[in-house]
Amino acid sequence: MSILILFFTVIISAFLVDRFNVNEKILRLLLAFSGAYLLTVAFTHIIPDIFSGFNNNYLGYYVLGGFFLQLLIEYISGGAEHGHGHCEKSDHEHQHEEISFNFSPYALLIGISLHAFFEGIPFASQFHNHADLQHTLLLGIVIHKVPIAIVLMGLFLSANLSRVKAYGLILIFALAAPLGALIGGHIGQSLGIDLDYFYKIIMAILVGIFLHVSTTILFESDTSHRFNIYKLLIILVGVGVALISNTL
Repeated sequence: MSILILFFTVIISAFLVDRFNVNEKILRLLLAFSGAYLLTVAFTHIIPDIFSGFNNNYLGYYVLGGFFLQLLIEYISGGAEHGHGHCEKSDHEHQHEEISFNFSPYALLIGISLHAFFEGIPFASQFHNHADLQHTLLLGIVIHKVPIAIVLMGLFLSANLSRVKAYGLILIFALAAPLGALIGGHIGQSLGIDLDYFYKIIMAILVGIFLHVSTTILFESDTSHRFNIYKLLIILVGVGVALISNTL
C-alpha cells in the first residue's frame, strides 16, 4: 500500500500541474509543512530509535554522510526537492528560453530520483518490524512529494519537452521510491549486514538528508525576503501533526 501511495502521489501531482495553474504560494506552504513534519519526526522519533541499544558508535557518521549526500544531490537537481525552479503554466512561454539553458532535465531527474530512492528504502517489506515509523514517515514524504512532482512537471514543460516525454520522465521519478522499497532490504541481505543494523544505517543517512532539506525549506526566505506569518503557522502545524503522529 505504501508503495502505491508513493507512486500515485507523483503521477497525480504531475497531472494537476499539467491541467491547472498551481499557485506557487500553496506549494511553498506545503513544503514548509513537510519540512517541519520531517524535521520533527527526525528529532523525536528516528534519532532516538536508531541510537538506542549498543554498537551504534558509527551511526553519526552516516547522518553526516546523508547530509553531504543531499548536498551532492542538490548540486545535480538544482534544489528541486525543496521547491526551487517552479514556474507556473502562465509563465511557460516567457521562461522557456532561460530555463532550457539553466538545467538538464536528465541531470535533474537523476538527482531527484536518487533522493526519492533513499526515501523509499525504509518502506521495504523486510523492515516490517518498524511499521509504526513507516506510517509516520509516509505522511511527511507524501506531502513532500506533491510540490516536488509539480515543480518537476512545470520545469519539464517549460523546457519545451513534449507531454509524452515529460510524463515519461515523471514516471521514472514516480518509480524511484517504490524501487527503493522493493530492493532496499535485499541490498542489506546481499551485503551480509544484519537487517536491523542495516535499517539503522539507512535511517541515519535519511536523517542527514532530512536535516539538509528541512532546514533549507524552513529557513529559506520568501520572494520578499520575509519569514511570513502563514509560513510560521504552517510550520507549527507541521510540528504539531508530527508530534501527534508519534503518539498514535
